[in-house]
Amino acid sequence: MTMWIGRPGHLRAFKEAATTFDRSPESGTTEFRSLAGGVTTWTPQIRPRRLKLAWQNMLPDDLAHLDRLARRVDGPGPVAVIDPASANWLLPSQALGVIGTHGASAWSGSMVSTGGTQNPNAPVNPYGPMSVVLNAPAAASDLVYNAPGATGYPVAPGMTVSWWAPSLAAIAAELRLLWYRADGTALTSASSTVQVDRPIQRAVPAEAAYVRPVVRLRAGLTTRTPIGPAVLRLAAPGDSELRIASRQALGVTAQQGKTPLNQYSPGTGTTLTDVGGVAHITVPGADGSVEWVGGGTTPGFPVLPGRLITFTNSHAAVKWCGFTFFDAAGSFAGMALETNTATVPAGAASVVPHLQYGTIAAPTPIGTSSLMVWDPAPALPAGEGGAFYSVTDYGQSVRPGQLHSRDASLELVEVTHAVG
Repeated sequence: MTMWIGRPGHLRAFKEAATTFDRSPESGTTEFRSLAGGVTTWTPQIRPRRLKLAWQNMLPDDLAHLDRLARRVDGPGPVAVIDPASANWLLPSQALGVIGTHGASAWSGSMVSTGGTQNPNAPVNPYGPMSVVLNAPAAASDLVYNAPGATGYPVAPGMTVSWWAPSLAAIAAELRLLWYRADGTALTSASSTVQVDRPIQRAVPAEAAYVRPVVRLRAGLTTRTPIGPAVLRLAAPGDSELRIASRQALGVTAQQGKTPLNQYSPGTGTTLTDVGGVAHITVPGADGSVEWVGGGTTPGFPVLPGRLITFTNSHAAVKWCGFTFFDAAGSFAGMALETNTATVPAGAASVVPHLQYGTIAAPTPIGTSSLMVWDPAPALPAGEGGAFYSVTDYGQSVRPGQLHSRDASLELVEVTHAVG
């Protein structure tokens, strides 16, 4: 089990296992007992992790590196510790997709805004979910997961990093890893994949000292989607087996915008015509709409409660998308308006997606469409977030008669930062 300790850009891999390895987080809970016997407890909002390490017969090169760090020979400030026992490097709030102590500043990006799902007039719930908000950007938008108090999360060349945000797969174009040098300058190349249904695993390139995980979100979406859980860590053997399943709910003809026309239901002010086997749409006025009804006896397309669905269409005049849900008997079961994505509500058995259009003066093809139904995100490990520590105690002892054999001990406490 390899542990990396050092300053970013100069991390050293300690391959020799520590004989003592205590990584307990600090509870900080204090009890107050009243005269009547009642107990009141108080717990601080931030509870740092402490590391207690000890080695016997430490290798001379490892000891020299540790000694320089503990005595701050190379300068003041915290040191980075990459703990192989950490199942998720992200901040706890990032790992769970909730507001947390860092709030929206835990995320940033171009053409992206974040916010809770609460009533804007209600007090902010720090344990409530965060959402990513997109208003049909013309270009793909990056959602960046910010590391606390640093350029990024510390890494060392040669290790392999795994990154995944499964709840955003429905609206993601790519998963990306941005690499930075120790001085904060970016490497010219990033690592990316369009396979958003599984983790991206990449080796840390030479010169890289930090990594920033990013989800690149697709262009043209109008949506408010819960950010959901995510994981960033050393690649684990099981990561290659992780997947989030999805299926295309539309038939081939509906995907291609072809006839029969009974797959679609035009609203008031909208006309659909068959031109050579392709559905064409006309909206003479300022507004029109079309529902995708499936053409069967059951309204819409089968779905399961709790699943995330995404509907997209290529027509340039689309203003916004919405969904109408029905139960197994065909009765109304809910709606989601002005969004490309929605979570299927309890009791729903089918969905009818619909689009609102602006003026379309002449008949034009209705365009290609997609209705993806995604499985729920799998359970992911809790975020630990603390990569930077201050040395609070350091010990070095010599065994009698063995001047070149040293035992060492090190105690560290997590350094907490505000993000943003």
